[in-house]
Order: sequence, then C-alpha cells, then structure tokens
Amino acid sequence: MINKNELLKLLPKLIREDDEIKGAIITALSGVVATKEDIARLIELSNRRFEAMDKRFVAMQEQMDKRFEAARKHRNDMEDSMVIIRETVDNVLDNMATKVDMENANKQILDYLKKQFEDE
Repeated sequence: MINKNELLKLLPKLIREDDEIKGAIITALSGVVATKEDIARLIELSNRRFEAMDKRFVAMQEQMDKRFEAARKHRNDMEDSMVIIRETVDNVLDNMATKVDMENANKQILDYLKKQFEDE
C-alpha cells in the first residue's frame, strides 16, 4: 500500500499524464468542487446582474438630472416672476404718487369750476 506522502508527490504527475486518473478525480470532486463551466456560468450571471444594476443606476441618474433641471427652471421662473413683481410694484407706487397728484389737481379744477358757477 502507498502512503499519503508518496501519493501526494505522485498525484500531480498522474493527473497530468493519465486521463483515466484525471477523470476519476474529476468525477470524485464534481459534487464538491466547481468546474470551469460552473465558474464561467457564475461569472456570466454576475455580469448580467451588474449590467442590470448599471442600467438602473443610469435610469436613476437620468431621472435625478430631469428633476434637478425642473427645479432649476422653476427657481429661474420664480426669480423672473420676482423681478416682474418688483417692477410692477415700483410702477404702481410711482403711479400712486401721480394718481394722488391727479386727484388733487382734479379737485382743484372742480373747486374752481364750482366757484365759477356759484359766483354767477
């Protein structure tokens, strides 16, 4: 009988040179050790999952970009509206001063006309 140490020394050479021994070892290990095909399948499945995740991240990034763009546009619209409101308020205030002046002028004209008709 061959001892363990001798077998460990001979085994690599036997695996390389004897297909029957190689086949027997592969069969014995097939339920325990992954084959190249198993590993290739796992790599392919992992790649598909990463590709799917990458697509989801790209879609999320595009959605975020659209939301940020919409928020930027909304902010710009609000700023534009504030400018218009400020200008309108300034115009209203300017016109109010003019309106008061016009009301006073109208009152003076009416008072003058009343006085003219009363004197007659």
